[in-house]
Amino acid sequence: MELDVTRSTAICCGTPNEKKAVLPVECSLILPDYYPDVMKILRYTAKAVTSPVFSDGTGETVSGNVSIEVNYVSEEGEFCFCGQVQPFSHNFVREGNISAAEAEAVADEFSCRAVNKRRIDLHGSLNLTLRTVGTEEREFVKAAEGAGAVCKTDSTDMVTIAGEYFKSFTVEEKGELGYGKPPFGRAVRTAVSAAVNECHVIQDKIVTKGEVRVKVFWSPEEADGEAEKEYFTSSFSFPVSRMIDAPGVLMTDTCDASYRADFPELTPSEDGASLLVKIKVGAFARVYRTDSTEFLTDMFSTEFENSVENGKLTVIDRVFPVELTEEVSEKMELPTSVEKIIDLWTEVQSQPRPDSEGKILYSLRLCMFARDSEDSVAYYEKTVERELSSPAAGRKTAFYNLSAIVANEDYTLTRGGSVEISASVVIDGTVYTSVTKNALTACTVDENKKIDRGDAAVVLYYAEPGEEIWNIAKSHRTPLDGIVSENGLSEEVLSARKMLVIPK
Repeated sequence: MELDVTRSTAICCGTPNEKKAVLPVECSLILPDYYPDVMKILRYTAKAVTSPVFSDGTGETVSGNVSIEVNYVSEEGEFCFCGQVQPFSHNFVREGNISAAEAEAVADEFSCRAVNKRRIDLHGSLNLTLRTVGTEEREFVKAAEGAGAVCKTDSTDMVTIAGEYFKSFTVEEKGELGYGKPPFGRAVRTAVSAAVNECHVIQDKIVTKGEVRVKVFWSPEEADGEAEKEYFTSSFSFPVSRMIDAPGVLMTDTCDASYRADFPELTPSEDGASLLVKIKVGAFARVYRTDSTEFLTDMFSTEFENSVENGKLTVIDRVFPVELTEEVSEKMELPTSVEKIIDLWTEVQSQPRPDSEGKILYSLRLCMFARDSEDSVAYYEKTVERELSSPAAGRKTAFYNLSAIVANEDYTLTRGGSVEISASVVIDGTVYTSVTKNALTACTVDENKKIDRGDAAVVLYYAEPGEEIWNIAKSHRTPLDGIVSENGLSEEVLSARKMLVIPK
């Protein structure tokens, strides 16, 4: 009798891969005529926003915008800001099949100098990281019948990424500065974040809903007389919703969506009481579906000699949505010379990432502009490392897309000469985990080599603790269920020494 083998196809995932590239960034900031001259540079930084990765079949393109920002003090002691946004792009050559890709751009060390009173030169680089997970279709043995075959079967959930989809749009809204505030003069610092609060799949489309938040730290129009200039903060929240075309997705599929907001354009109204806020936003969604697959991990024949070939079955088996809010409280020591805080804020320095111990790691930067007793402006900062428990703790990460935004922040001066900073940090995204199992890729029997089962009807076998019933059945070439029923067993691995009756 021949062995009848049934095969199944599994979408296996490869080893998570990271590729890196360094892009030079150079720019010259020429101050507009209405900006005061530069006397001293306080702070300079570059912030990058990446667009979703574009794949063309031969490679992945990482692109986006980088905002170069400089805070300086004028010759009159005024606290000023200037900046410039410029695009970047880099293509990574593809290696194998890619099912999902994420990119991150982080500014490296920058140098900055004032060439003259009207021009500032900056030189630095962007570190690009492309994270991908590959896929490969592989065949495994699902079942084997006939020729006295006895099979050991296992199964696992299998997550298939059905596609990645993107749609860009522009948010253009009016924001009131707030009652009692003077007319708007000039933005000193802006922060923007976007979040998806709800997403679901309908036939061939993905529906997303969320909000875009903008925070503007600004100076008013020139004050009359010798009055000290004050600075103000205005915050806006704009609800947004977008439908993304996704041909081929099913209502039974699940999606993971996010918004990515670019740097805002601000246009004050004629009376300076409000701002027209214009922001380019990208709506991104990754669609996946979950099935289960069965496969053999071992087999033997009770009639003929047999052989098996083993392989590794590695699949994405779970998807863990991450929705965490951490209340951060940190202290920042104030230099004795500080008389007044001008601006204090918290920003995400490095985006969240899962580690091998089941934690989510990220870092924050605490930033402060302050005036000293001589009315000079100075900049101070402090970096803090944070860690949170991951919902995917104890599992192997195959792929992830996580982001952190500072939702709310405040500070309180203490008597000990420090400032107590509190912030709500929202961690959002998804972690995909994988599992690796042994699976048969082939099994055969040799009908020319029949097994001699002997004349005994039963055999007595003295098993030791820790022995598997399957291995005992395989070594005696007898069906597993016969040993289980004859000995009234309920465990797969023996916990104590036991005499077993082995039926033939």
